[in-house]
Amino acid sequence: MDYRMPLYIQLQDIIIKKIEEKQYLPGEAIPSERKMAEAYGVNRMTVKRAVNKLVEQEYLYRKQGAGTFVAKRDNKKIDLDYANETGNAGISAIFREKGIKIFNKVLGTGEICDSRYINYKLAMEEGEVAWGLHRVRIGDDVPVAVEYTYVPKDYFHDIENFDFSKVSLYDYMESHGHMPVHFIQNLIICEANEKIADLLDVKKGTAIFKIEYQGADQDYNVVEYTKSYINPEFAEFKFATDTE
Repeated sequence: MDYRMPLYIQLQDIIIKKIEEKQYLPGEAIPSERKMAEAYGVNRMTVKRAVNKLVEQEYLYRKQGAGTFVAKRDNKKIDLDYANETGNAGISAIFREKGIKIFNKVLGTGEICDSRYINYKLAMEEGEVAWGLHRVRIGDDVPVAVEYTYVPKDYFHDIENFDFSKVSLYDYMESHGHMPVHFIQNLIICEANEKIADLLDVKKGTAIFKIEYQGADQDYNVVEYTKSYINPEFAEFKFATDTE
C-alpha cells in the first residue's frame, strides 16, 4: 500500500476494484473485517472505516448476524466523465446508452448580452452575444441535474429555433460542427439551496455535486460553459491516478 494516502481510502479503492472486476459479485459476502485486516496488514478499525464508507456509498450492505454483502448497483447511476473525448459525452447520450428515458424540462432560454463573466468563460470579445439554456435533466421521471448552459451565438445562429425539451443540445452542436470534445472542469460538493433543492426534489441543504465546465470543439474553440447541479444519488465520478 501507498502510505502517503490514508489506508482506509486505499482499502476502499481495492474493494471497489474487486467489485468492478467481478471478483466480488452482487449478493456475495465480502471477507470479514478480521480476514481483510490480516490480508492487507492493517488494523480492524481501518477496515471498519473503509467498509462503513462503502456502505454509505451503497457499494455494500449489511445483514445483521450474517455479514457484509456486495450491493446490486443502480443502473441509473451514471459515470459523468465529461472529459471523454471519444464522442458525445452529454447526459442525454449517456442515458441513451443505458436505456434510460431522458426528458428535459426547459426553465428558460435567451440571449445574454454584456455579461463580462459569461464572455470570459466563453472566451468572447466585448459586444459578442451568448445564448443561455436553463433546464432540468430528468431520467425515468426522476430529476437528475439542473443545468445552466451558455454557448456563443456566433457559432449557433439558429439555436432559438430548436426546442431543447425534445432535442439534445450536444446533438444540435455536433450537427453544426462544434461538438464539445475537450473539457476543463471543476467539481465541488455543495449544499442545495432552496431553488436547486426544489428542482432536484431533495431537501434544502442536501449535499450535491456542482460541476462547472468549459467545452471546446475539435479546433479548441470554446463553445460551451455550463454549471450543473447534480443529485449524487444518480451520479458517480471516476478519476484516473498517475502512479509514476
